[in-house]
Amino acid sequence: MALISLIRATNPAMLRQGPDGFTVDFEPLEKKPGLNPDELLLLRFRAALDTQSELNAYGIELAAAEGLRLTETLEHLESLQAWSPDVLELSRQLRARLAAVK
Repeated sequence: MALISLIRATNPAMLRQGPDGFTVDFEPLEKKPGLNPDELLLLRFRAALDTQSELNAYGIELAAAEGLRLTETLEHLESLQAWSPDVLELSRQLRARLAAVK
């Protein structure tokens, strides 16, 4: 959810509707020179979630500014539409965890 919220805030065209939900096209970022902090964070997410990589850890260390940015994008995503209670709870729990990033 954090990844999707950051993509929607950074470059929504990267999201592609697929048969099993959304896929993410990172090609625009790979070709772009001079990435901004949100774009760099997206590439860090990609590396952490890469199931083909031996370095895959499913974890990522965040700086305080990155945690705050993700909190803001999640909060905005929550306001865009009506979400089921379980999705809202998941988002709120994630925001609480991100608030602890120092």
